[in-house]
Amino acid sequence: MEEIRLWRSGSGKGLRSVKAIPELETEVALEDLLVANPELLEDGLTLVGRQTPTVGGWLDLLGVDRGGRLVIFELKRGALGRDAVTQVLDYASAISAMEVEALVEHMDARSAAGEMDRIPDFRAWYEETFDDLQRLFPVRMALVGLGVDETALRIARFLEEGGRPIEVIIFHGFLDGDSTLFARQMPIPPSVPVGPTRTVADRREQLMRRLEECGLRNRFETVCGDLLERLPSSVFQDPGAWGISLKLDNLKRSGVRGPDHYFGIYVADCERGSLVVSLGSVLKKRHADDYRRLADEVMGLKGHGRWVDWRGGKAVSLGRDGDWEIVKPLLREFVATVSKGWEQYRNTPPE
Repeated sequence: MEEIRLWRSGSGKGLRSVKAIPELETEVALEDLLVANPELLEDGLTLVGRQTPTVGGWLDLLGVDRGGRLVIFELKRGALGRDAVTQVLDYASAISAMEVEALVEHMDARSAAGEMDRIPDFRAWYEETFDDLQRLFPVRMALVGLGVDETALRIARFLEEGGRPIEVIIFHGFLDGDSTLFARQMPIPPSVPVGPTRTVADRREQLMRRLEECGLRNRFETVCGDLLERLPSSVFQDPGAWGISLKLDNLKRSGVRGPDHYFGIYVADCERGSLVVSLGSVLKKRHADDYRRLADEVMGLKGHGRWVDWRGGKAVSLGRDGDWEIVKPLLREFVATVSKGWEQYRNTPPE
């Protein structure tokens, strides 16, 4: 690893070397600094948790990035080692195993306990800022320390190649008299936007190209069309690179209106040619009985469509060509029931 050296220039005194600090006295000192200055970690980051309990232990800092994704930060007062990698993976697996509603309830409880003074009501803040709770997943992982050893760096690179990146954020500390100095090389954003803003039409076109490449376009359009037939005409179709989110407008607890993710159709595995129909967290809360009934019915199909975990929530997996014809009557009936319920409660905020 390369090191950074620092010199102070004084009037008529030439250069004086500033002593590097290999580690801080405690991890709390670094934690305090970052809580007070989250921009040191990432532009646009909102810290929403400090020493947050999980089944894997107490994670140091929990943030939400500018896109709405959760970011787990594991801090070390000195150089990052193998143990730091193990810890952040443990915390990330614990958070990822939680369903969206369970996670939000956990964060709301921490808010109520005064653990997040900036955000007294996590759910209300998130829904007003990002609207769709599904954006919380997949979680990002980051290690923060004063240097990193080769073992930790090698593991982080290996995980990145496998599609599970761990960001390594390295600070350098220096002692200058009574002052402690910190340095970090930060990425510089472009001074002008890179390319035009992507419109809904652009994103839909990108999705169609992806579906063609995977040989899934016809099946995707069939599934999407069958669901849209049972949804209100006001449904908002929000396409992305791997699928489409079907959203309905609701009155929030804060009194503002905004779209909620109800259903989605996504590419689950391009090589195997499989799709999933995702179920938004609002369904489990607003339509609990019908949601449980659908889960039981799908699990009783014995292979033709599976009830699976998907981005922190649940989905119906369509792995084979004939699966949709088997699953379709169940999902279309469920969608029709949801649509009728939505007409009744869309102007009533959740409890």
